Amino acid sequence: MTRRIRFSKLAAAAILLCSWMLLSAFRPFSPISSVCPACPERGDKVVFPDGKVVVAEVIAKNQDGYILQKYGELRFVQTREIAKVEWQSGAEPRGLANYDQILLKGDDQKVLHGTLIPAPGEPGKMMAMRSPKGYVYTVIHSQVLLYYQQGTRKAAPKDPAAGG
Repeated sequence: MTRRIRFSKLAAAAILLCSWMLLSAFRPFSPISSVCPACPERGDKVVFPDGKVVVAEVIAKNQDGYILQKYGELRFVQTREIAKVEWQSGAEPRGLANYDQILLKGDDQKVLHGTLIPAPGEPGKMMAMRSPKGYVYTVIHSQVLLYYQQGTRKAAPKDPAAGG
């Protein structure tokens, strides 16, 4: 019995580590022209090791990185990819780790941000999240890469359709 428990914990840890390592590098925001090119950009400045700077609002933080928002798009950027963050307000805002996130599988790096809630429909097959604006998103377990609850990384839920 002890051997089975150790193997299960080891297998779960390996799957979680592999999922985390699969996260690809930061994907830039869609190119959008400013209506005021002469106006300075507002927001937090995320500085990458190569000197590139992305100006966006940092709306959340978890144990692996930050969630950035610009023009309604959300992006996840891992802490290890960032040289520093220059906060618009001068200091990191409070409460950034109070939210939950779901990182979805796929090259487009979709991120859902808000509060995890009980999923409607068949329990155990889906996850649901309420955004800060009140929208509810429902995701099938097989589409979840991993998720965070109040800043803490959790393994992707097992997909019953995949025999797990």
